[in-house]
Amino acid sequence: MASVIVVDNELKDSVKEYGQIIDGIQKSTEFSQSIAPFLTSAEITNKEELLTKINAVSTSETFKKFTDKEFEANFYLFIHIASELSSRDQVLDNAESPVIKTLLEVNPSQQPSLRDRKSIKSTTVLSILTIIFNLLPESSKTRIYIIDQILNVASTSGIEFNLIQDNIGSNLISWLKKAGAQESEIRSVFWRFVTLDSKFTNESLQLIKTFTTEYQVGAEELNQLVHFALSSKIVDVSFLVNNNVAQALNQQTPVASLFKKYVHGEIVTASEVPAELPADFIVYKSKILNLAKYFADASLSPDHDAIVFKYSEIPNIQSSTEFEQLLLEAIKAGVVEGKLNQVEEVFYLSRVNRLIIAGEDNTKAWAAVRETLQQWKNSLTNINDVVKAARENIVNSGN
Repeated sequence: MASVIVVDNELKDSVKEYGQIIDGIQKSTEFSQSIAPFLTSAEITNKEELLTKINAVSTSETFKKFTDKEFEANFYLFIHIASELSSRDQVLDNAESPVIKTLLEVNPSQQPSLRDRKSIKSTTVLSILTIIFNLLPESSKTRIYIIDQILNVASTSGIEFNLIQDNIGSNLISWLKKAGAQESEIRSVFWRFVTLDSKFTNESLQLIKTFTTEYQVGAEELNQLVHFALSSKIVDVSFLVNNNVAQALNQQTPVASLFKKYVHGEIVTASEVPAELPADFIVYKSKILNLAKYFADASLSPDHDAIVFKYSEIPNIQSSTEFEQLLLEAIKAGVVEGKLNQVEEVFYLSRVNRLIIAGEDNTKAWAAVRETLQQWKNSLTNINDVVKAARENIVNSGN
């Protein structure tokens, strides 16, 4: 959230300029005339009364008359003047400040069309809120209020989540802690922030993972986590199950049961999915993960080849076409890698995600990981000699 306010004029000149701007928008010289007596001497007299007059005219109704570009510049000038006439702490480090209240009132309740290049936009309001946030000390509790208002603007304006995700996401918890937020406030703000991500991105899933590693997960938070994870395009979300989430999943609730079933690679049914979630999408995701689980389990079995899989042995599949489509989605999702031979109807597995769930016995899964790493290590043995021999063969075959 890096930003700077730059105002070069001295205070008296800034006040005069602001008076002319207000006169212009109101089509009257009344305001300039009312503040002229305060500017007659070398030093501004009675700053408190002057600020009262400026605040009285600097209402949301006044600022809404400006174009978006004019509004931003003039509001920064308003902040500068108000801060100089009183103090930055009173103007910015104060949730009850007229400046902050006016800014929030200016935020449009309905977003202008893309063709409308004049009306004030929520992105401009967010930009100013960001600057105010940066001007406040890290320990200021007003920072908590400003973050809350940033989320309010984002949630009511339809702004793309990625516009705030990069700046806020990785810093949010640190900012709240430094500002002295209570744990309940941190929890509330974090989940408000994450649920703004309507695309349910992997970046937000990673933030949830980090957050739940540090904080225990309550019943409502588990609901939010499960709804977000199952709505995401990310198929394998088992990485979210850390010790705190595993403990929360011990709850005897339909949501907990659904998520446990899903992350264990079992196929869920539409009737198990809450009405507010996309049932068909989640059922299909569970089929993809179930296929990966089959490959992972079968490759560890002494009765099965670790690499070669025939179409005919794949469970829960009605046709070769269905298997190929599901396999393609599994590869796209990154849970399976391998080579498909459609003629012989055989799949050659090269890698598969293994579902390692916190709080459970993952001995077999970790053994498989160790075996895979050992195979990679063995394949690198004498690699220089292999490359050298191959090079010599190529050279010799060319002679």
